Amino acid sequence: MNIAFAIFKYFPHGGLQRDMMAIAEELLRRGDRVTIFCHMWDDGKTLPEGLTVKKIHAGGWSNHARAESFIRKLREELKSFPHDVFVAFNRIPGADVYFAADNPFYSTAMRNVGKLGAWLLPRYRTFIAEERGVFAPEAETVIMCLTSRQRNEYIGIYHTPEERFRLLPPGIPADRRRPPEDEAEARRKAKRKELGVAENETLLLQVGSGFRTKGVDRAIAAFAALPDDFRERLRFVVAGRGKARPLERLARRLGVDDRVELLGPRDDVPDLLLAADLMIHPARNEAAGSVLIEALAAGLPVLCSGNCGFADYVQESGGIVLPQPFSQRVFNKALRRVFLTPETLSDLKQNAVGYGQGADFYRRAEAAADIIRGEA
Repeated sequence: MNIAFAIFKYFPHGGLQRDMMAIAEELLRRGDRVTIFCHMWDDGKTLPEGLTVKKIHAGGWSNHARAESFIRKLREELKSFPHDVFVAFNRIPGADVYFAADNPFYSTAMRNVGKLGAWLLPRYRTFIAEERGVFAPEAETVIMCLTSRQRNEYIGIYHTPEERFRLLPPGIPADRRRPPEDEAEARRKAKRKELGVAENETLLLQVGSGFRTKGVDRAIAAFAALPDDFRERLRFVVAGRGKARPLERLARRLGVDDRVELLGPRDDVPDLLLAADLMIHPARNEAAGSVLIEALAAGLPVLCSGNCGFADYVQESGGIVLPQPFSQRVFNKALRRVFLTPETLSDLKQNAVGYGQGADFYRRAEAAADIIRGEA
């Protein structure tokens, strides 16, 4: 089959982007050809055979103007491009299949600016209109979603027929699975040595692109709120793509810049997961949170906010899920409790290792490929 994908921006360290590439590779494995239409492609790697990238220049001075331009030009391209099915990874009305990686933008708009602002401000008005075009009852787009919570929120807003949704299982790279203990320990020691983490130090980790959305500022504030005698034995590292300077200023202002490090985008996330002792993920908005599943698969315990779509997996693993609505004070206390007794963190780690070994976290790409081919 000839399958058309569309994504506005591609960079190799984004969760949505990794999901898209995993699905594309699964379709290629089945003998299909995949063409990805995008505005930006930030990856210098050689493309696998059968995969083509076509860049569409989107004009405009703002993100929403460029999004409108991209969708308009994409529709013209698709009129003459032979394809069996069109899959959108951003909100593009008229797609055959949509991969819903995010929670409803409408909900974000209501929280940020309210109904009046959503109508008056072009950015919100544009993105809500695009979202409505995908989820409206009269639309025909099949929607691949990540959690039942996410599906129900969309239905509550747009009254989308439930039969148009397809619930996907978690899907993470197989290299996130915890290796045999000898290998896990060797990789852990090597990565900690590379990072300059001493044997008697505890390493906290956060992974994710889009630092404000992922709540990295919340994590730094909670780290700074720990007693001095705790912090002397702790390090906090963040891997991902985002605006680093505001967070570096925050860490300096709170006096923890010597214990907090922003690593930037990384290709060694599997080893970082093995090197760390606890993942913290106090996200403001997280439809699913594949990084939480990656942590559990590696045997790394998780402390996350309750609005993460995959928070239920964290709860099942024996990890810590913060109540909603989010409270910085509650988060600070929860993080502090982890270090009150050494046994607490040890128990969390043991539970995460056992849970990760018995769970199946690896089938999302296969399930998505089945759905896409079924809609062709």
